[in-house]
Amino acid sequence: MTSRKEFREIMKATSNNKADPNKNICGFAVARALGVDNATRYIHTMSDLQRAIRSMWSLRSVKSKMGVKVGKTSVGAIRQRIKKRGEALAYLVHVDGHVILLDRDGSTAVDTAPAERDHRRVLAVQGVYMSDNDNKFLKMMQVKDKVEARVKS
Repeated sequence: MTSRKEFREIMKATSNNKADPNKNICGFAVARALGVDNATRYIHTMSDLQRAIRSMWSLRSVKSKMGVKVGKTSVGAIRQRIKKRGEALAYLVHVDGHVILLDRDGSTAVDTAPAERDHRRVLAVQGVYMSDNDNKFLKMMQVKDKVEARVKS
């Protein structure tokens, strides 16, 4: 069995981010857009990214609400569903080996590997919401304008 330290060494050695091998490019780009890129040391896995996001935002699964059938629902279908019934500030969409950030209208906010016609199969969808924690709220207010500009553009 691989120890945690060995796991991190493997992740760093295989990282696609040569400038900072502690953070993979797609997760780092999403974290940066949400203003939490320095919240954790590592951003290699979905758990790492979720931990970073939860340092400032509330993050909840919306898989059932969006009617996601794991491995069958496409990113394109999720975009349409968000347009119809989305209520979060942004959406974290996990596909095989990649993560995408969609805005509240279902448009792409961050995708480091964009597809012309998005047939990638969704593994999970989480909504990014305002936190009700006062300390997190203060952090949010400090980066609010930057985040809104990144998510809208």
